[in-house]
Amino acid sequence: RRCWRSGFVRLASPLGQEPVPLGVGWLFLDVTEARLGEREASVLRFRVNQLHRAARAAAECEDPAEAAVVHLEFALAGFADHALLDRLTDSRGETVRLERLAATPAGTPGADAHTGLPVRYAPDHPAPRCTERGGTVRADVNGVPAERAREWARTRHWPADTAHALCTPLRSRGRTLGVLTFLRGTSRDGFDRTDTTYAEEVAARIAAALDLADTVRGAEQV
Repeated sequence: RRCWRSGFVRLASPLGQEPVPLGVGWLFLDVTEARLGEREASVLRFRVNQLHRAARAAAECEDPAEAAVVHLEFALAGFADHALLDRLTDSRGETVRLERLAATPAGTPGADAHTGLPVRYAPDHPAPRCTERGGTVRADVNGVPAERAREWARTRHWPADTAHALCTPLRSRGRTLGVLTFLRGTSRDGFDRTDTTYAEEVAARIAAALDLADTVRGAEQV
């Protein structure tokens, strides 16, 4: 799809003493690249502002774990429909074990009723795969019937309208602490490279907050 700017000019003969209209010219200018640049710049400004607002709000949290959820809520706005925060509970075994720490559904900020419970992901699920790889994993379902798309989301323990997912590991001080998952519905485009960069920046801030929460908890137990 292209974006065009158009305008009209009157055609007249320069040979006559009086200007006699001969017709109308319709001119087009392709402004697709300029509009895309403006949109990308606008998105970037919004995301930088969200990161700034999240940092200020998180700084007011007494509990670092609460600050992690604050980062999650600010990141969701305009970026995804759902966000899931899963904590790695046991990294010593061959099986990745994750526990739901927080979830923010669209329009309802805050943790859901399933927080604190183990999440039974299949071994080939994007969330365990990203913790094993230590890198971001994207997953999409396109060009399939609606029933198959809902089944695809259901088997991955995601909302039924999910069509695009981005899982990025929570890394701090050389350790993987968990995984952050962003989900988009069928009405939205999939995640691209700029989305991945933003998600990884958010994940780094959340991981730092969770790592600090562990340090504080350990100091209190001594």
